[in-house]
Amino acid sequence: MTFWEAITMAWKDIMRAKMRSFLTMLGVIIGIFSVISLVTLGEGMKGFMYEQIDKFGTGPTYMEVHGGKEGQLAAMATVKMTLSDAKAIEDRCPSLELVDPRNIQSGKITYLDKSYTSPFISGCSPALMEMMNWGVSQGRFLSDVDVLGRKKVVVLGQDLARKLFGGFPAIGEKVRINGSKFLVIGLFKKKGSIMGVNMDEYVAIPVTAAEDVFDTDKLAEIGAVARSIELVPQAVAEIKTVMAERHGKEDIRVDTMENSMAIMDTIMSALTAIVTGIAAISLLVGGIGIMNIMLVAVNERVREIGVRKAIGAKKRDILVQFLTESVIISLLGGVIGISSGVGLASFIMVIIGMPLVVSFWAILLATFVATFVGVVSGVYPAMRAAALDPVEALRYE
Repeated sequence: MTFWEAITMAWKDIMRAKMRSFLTMLGVIIGIFSVISLVTLGEGMKGFMYEQIDKFGTGPTYMEVHGGKEGQLAAMATVKMTLSDAKAIEDRCPSLELVDPRNIQSGKITYLDKSYTSPFISGCSPALMEMMNWGVSQGRFLSDVDVLGRKKVVVLGQDLARKLFGGFPAIGEKVRINGSKFLVIGLFKKKGSIMGVNMDEYVAIPVTAAEDVFDTDKLAEIGAVARSIELVPQAVAEIKTVMAERHGKEDIRVDTMENSMAIMDTIMSALTAIVTGIAAISLLVGGIGIMNIMLVAVNERVREIGVRKAIGAKKRDILVQFLTESVIISLLGGVIGISSGVGLASFIMVIIGMPLVVSFWAILLATFVATFVGVVSGVYPAMRAAALDPVEALRYE
């Protein structure tokens, strides 16, 4: 028997009992589907994260200093960072190129009878413009003079400016931020959304003026950019040393882009491990199902096996026939699982607006696993069929 003849015979046997064959491969389908859909979603989410990082402009050299050590998110509210901390970091960390102290809060912006509550009113420095690779479409950005003079000037995102001023020019107009008058000196260029946040509603004011508006000198974070990717670890160490000396203890953390992606990878790895465990159980059940059905098929076709052996079929031919049938059932389950997994992931990605990244290594691995399950599940039934005595097989009723 040739390999092609074995495939043809196996396919005909599978098609004779379509529903039974489908139910047999269901365990394999569920197992492969679970892994493929999660891996595809995970790769898409990582691609989305990288895309969002690129929008910041500075990419992997960018970092943020927050209150609270690693794993102590609640401590952010209790640790106080000030402008003097940011100044010390700027002066004493030679591996840094840019430092931007930020006092970020929500607040109400009013113009005549129109008002809007912005979730991001950022007291910042001129470094924000270069750090985030932003630009202004009209007017200018904040200057060092604005910061040093605690000037009440503001740069608005375009969506926010449109809501307040409609089609009228915003430059030179005055708005109220939490009751304080601010002169509009510029409009940001269109930026779109980053991490689901509409950056075209962003508001920038001098960090010194933010102390008066928000009635606090506490910074929400300190943005920083290293001079190169290679200097990022050194910059992190320098920042921690400076802050530990100033605060008397290590009470801050430095969140780098690499750390953010590592956290994302850890979360996805944990999810993948959980789903892989569930998939392994499904594949085990699927393999047992295939073995069971193949044993049933052997019992149903004892007389057929006897006839084939009587006319010259060898043990190897019978072994190949039943092993091929087992592998095809498992592979079909794998193909359906892969297709449905990629299909579901594609649908979800389209709905939430994330890029679709198909992991070909996962598809190859799933194909190998499906083949392996088919071989392992089919070996015993195939060997049992091949071992049948032709005389006894012909007598079988």
